[in-house]
Amino acid sequence: MTESQKLIGTRGCKLLTGTGALTSLKGYAIIAQEDTVFTTFEVDGVDALADFGLTGATVKAGAYIVVPSGDAITAITMSSGSVIIYNQ
Repeated sequence: MTESQKLIGTRGCKLLTGTGALTSLKGYAIIAQEDTVFTTFEVDGVDALADFGLTGATVKAGAYIVVPSGDAITAITMSSGSVIIYNQ
């Protein structure tokens, strides 16, 4: 995937909702659809809540979170809210 393909989401996206663990993901970015609180945010299988400043934080609706090129969001758990994840 080229960097320009990421900008237009050519590999598709998926709405993620609920409070259950969402695993086996392969996304390069998320956009919060409403105010969202994460309890798990893994990048390449490693806990990244603190790395992205998400520990105990409420991510406001419309926030765009992208991981570095070559990395992937692999697991998310939300205590509230919903996001759209863009596939690699």
